[in-house]
Amino acid sequence: MSNPQGSGIDRKKKVTVYRQIYDILKRELAEGVYDAVEVLPSERLLCERFGVERNTVRKALEFLVEDGLAVKAPGYGTKILRESPVEAPAKFAQLRQNILLFTRETDPLGSKMEYFHLKLMRVLERKIYEMGYNLICKTLSPEVRLEDVIAFTCPAAVLFDSYFQKENYQQVLGMGIPCLSINHYTPLLTSVVSNNFDGAYRVARRMAEAGHRNIALITGKMGHQTTMERLSGFRSLYLEKNLSQNLKYVYQGDWMFDSGAAIGEQILTLPKEERPTAVFAFNDDLAYGCLSSLEKHGLSMPEEISLVGFDHSDRYEGIFRLITTVDVNIEDMVQYACWCLDGQIKRSFPRALAKIQVETILVDNGTIRKIPEE
Repeated sequence: MSNPQGSGIDRKKKVTVYRQIYDILKRELAEGVYDAVEVLPSERLLCERFGVERNTVRKALEFLVEDGLAVKAPGYGTKILRESPVEAPAKFAQLRQNILLFTRETDPLGSKMEYFHLKLMRVLERKIYEMGYNLICKTLSPEVRLEDVIAFTCPAAVLFDSYFQKENYQQVLGMGIPCLSINHYTPLLTSVVSNNFDGAYRVARRMAEAGHRNIALITGKMGHQTTMERLSGFRSLYLEKNLSQNLKYVYQGDWMFDSGAAIGEQILTLPKEERPTAVFAFNDDLAYGCLSSLEKHGLSMPEEISLVGFDHSDRYEGIFRLITTVDVNIEDMVQYACWCLDGQIKRSFPRALAKIQVETILVDNGTIRKIPEE
């Protein structure tokens, strides 16, 4: 293989830079510069050679693909066609492309992961496989650059699970890759979320109707969109009904089982007459953690204290009794997300941004006791 020298780019020409790059690569292919290899140089190397941004190189490569001179091969880069333009696309169409899922979880698929995200990944993996793609999960950190992950995985589309910096969204958008946010709303991307506000409002209404006034809230991390939506939904009912809420019963958790257990212990340190009559935890990991502490100290539920969670987790079935919870309809969230992604990839989905909000369902497992009227 010859070693191309220099960029060959004349920025004074009226011809666009990406078209000049396309012409250079096309000429080198015809001259047999790459006759000993199967793939073109990586996008990063081409960017360095021509002194341009990745988007410019990608446009040039897209022209080569359209001309039948190369084909995108996930995991490899841009492959040079040795077959005829008719035979080669059919060959590479048999390869499954990747859809990349960025998650904020530091222990993807591990035991320290919030169960909601683990379940979300499992459902996504199944649905995306049915679409004809592979799901690759990656965690972003200061040591892992988004552009490097993109270059390595060559995704057909990108999913963001929960909150990321707007710069991350803008990077993927700037690369022209179809992308979507799930479980977090951002005005920069089409977002598929559950109706957290309404789910928490339903819990508050059920508890108020049962006569509960002193209710302990175990929140997720403050500042998280999910936490604020569920907190707002719960408080909205009490403002609407002009009912008071004791703020001393608001405890901040971190979404994990151990956090809920520790807060359960805190609740039990209160004098019996001052204890809340009910607990609303902002996810089921927190709820079942709290339940473990209450049961360890002999409290019966719901006779002595009512308990409600959120997310409708099956993680603790067979370990604890089922509690009343809110089903966020992960299956529907994933179904909508896959539909939108498929439409973006095929360019049949409208370019307008959308907030798709999936409705929640209160699943009553009998852990809200009605307080007798005096």
